Amino acid sequence: MVAQMSGVAIVSGGGRGIGAAICLKLAERFRAVGIIDRDRDPAERVATELGAVGRTAEVRAVDVTDVEAVQEAVDSLATEMGGLDTVVAAAGNQIGADVGDMSVAVWSSVLDVHLTGSFALVRASLPALRQSSSPSVVLVSSIAARGIAGHANYGAAKAGIVGLTRSLARELGPEGIRVNAVAPGFIDTRMTRDGAGHRGLSWEEFAGAAAAASALGRIGQPEEVASVVDFLAGPDSSYMTGQIVYATGGP
Repeated sequence: MVAQMSGVAIVSGGGRGIGAAICLKLAERFRAVGIIDRDRDPAERVATELGAVGRTAEVRAVDVTDVEAVQEAVDSLATEMGGLDTVVAAAGNQIGADVGDMSVAVWSSVLDVHLTGSFALVRASLPALRQSSSPSVVLVSSIAARGIAGHANYGAAKAGIVGLTRSLARELGPEGIRVNAVAPGFIDTRMTRDGAGHRGLSWEEFAGAAAAASALGRIGQPEEVASVVDFLAGPDSSYMTGQIVYATGGP
């Protein structure tokens, strides 16, 4: 950890997987990290890790599809932590089915978490971000935005994140608020491991096939995605906005 810290970040979906890795990475740059997650216990564990290295960490147990609850959480976090400089929308879910078998409820549940959740977080954060000297927003898309069989809802949601990122970048750029996105490929997370079972595969089979398809010959780790987010949130990307950075182990 570096010695002098400044700034405040909020991460949704920060209790597990990529979101947790983002919280830990941003703690190398920011003095305080607010963690929004539907499940309090894993979020509290991440907060404990941050506290152990001298960072302020606050948790709000919130479903990101509850727009009013997200607003309340962001308002209270920004007040308690003394501002807000970076927002990362990393909350996600994945419930698949072939289109012919997919219910409207399943379709909506995935779009609501990814798209409505990202919209709600950004909208709630704008008043505080406008007070920052270096405001930035990072959304999380996916290589699935290029198309994924059996998960049309997920692919559509992640493609929607691309459009949302570029639209927000144009809208908020005149105010100095940068908006970019990271698009991970096959990353070793609980959600990805669950996907193996849903396909009737062992994790070794599932991960092995993904590694073979990668130009680097391996799957990715949450920390590798977190490093991209940290770059997009920080001063080294100060002239970047509306960009989608792929972290996929290949072109």
